Amino acid sequence: MLWGSFSAKIDEKSRLRMPAKFRRDDQDTYFVTSYDGKHAKVFPIEVWERIARELQQYAGMDPVQQKLQRITGYFGLVSQMDPQGRIMIPQTLREAAKISGDVVVIGATDHVEVWNEEIFRNQFVHDPLTTEELGGLAERINQQKQAAVSEPRMENK
Repeated sequence: MLWGSFSAKIDEKSRLRMPAKFRRDDQDTYFVTSYDGKHAKVFPIEVWERIARELQQYAGMDPVQQKLQRITGYFGLVSQMDPQGRIMIPQTLREAAKISGDVVVIGATDHVEVWNEEIFRNQFVHDPLTTEELGGLAERINQQKQAAVSEPRMENK
C-alpha cells in the first residue's frame, strides 16, 4: 500500500526520483499517465495492466471508457526506473500539468500521484474537502456494504 506524501523535484532531464518509501526492490517498470492532465499518476506496471484489461473489456461499447483510453494513451509512457530510483515523466504530461521543479508525490493506495507543488497547495484553498462530501462518501460506502451483505449467496450442495 502506498500512503503518505513527500516533496520531490523534477530534474533537468524530466526525471522524478521516486521517494524511497514508494519504491520496491522487485518493481522497476511503471506506467506514467493522467486521467485529466492536471497531475501524473504513476502505476506499477502490473497494476496498470490489470486496469487496462478491465477497460478493454468494454472499450468498444462505452464512450467514456474510450475517452479514458485515449487520454491515458496520450499522456502515457512506460518508464523504467533507473539505478538511482528515477523515472521519466512524459513531456506532454509535464507541460499540461505544469510538472517541473518542486512537486508533491502522494501515495494513493496502489499508485502515486505527482502534482505541481503550488497547484496542489492552492487546490486545498479553492476546493477544500467538505463535511458534506465526507458524509456523502460515508453514505455511499455504507450502501455498498449493505448491498454486498444482501446479495444472495450460492450454497455448496
